[in-house]
Amino acid sequence: MLHRRLYRIYYTVYDDKVNELVISSLEEKYGSKVSVISSKLVPEFRALELYLDKKGLSNEIKELVSSIINSKYVRVDYIDTSQ
Repeated sequence: MLHRRLYRIYYTVYDDKVNELVISSLEEKYGSKVSVISSKLVPEFRALELYLDKKGLSNEIKELVSSIINSKYVRVDYIDTSQ
């Protein structure tokens, strides 16, 4: 299935268990699948795709992820390729 609207979330975390907590928290809160984009060069750099059609959740998602990883360095982009 091709997702046309999604949030892409970028952050750095060294602990894989913390990363799994981020993924499960996002899936639980938003009821949507999360895909992981892995970096082979810098494994602690994380990129996730959260499939949601609803706009305007970037700050909320950023706050959730920031609270879990204990860092304010989180970037969230809303991507809409349907246009």
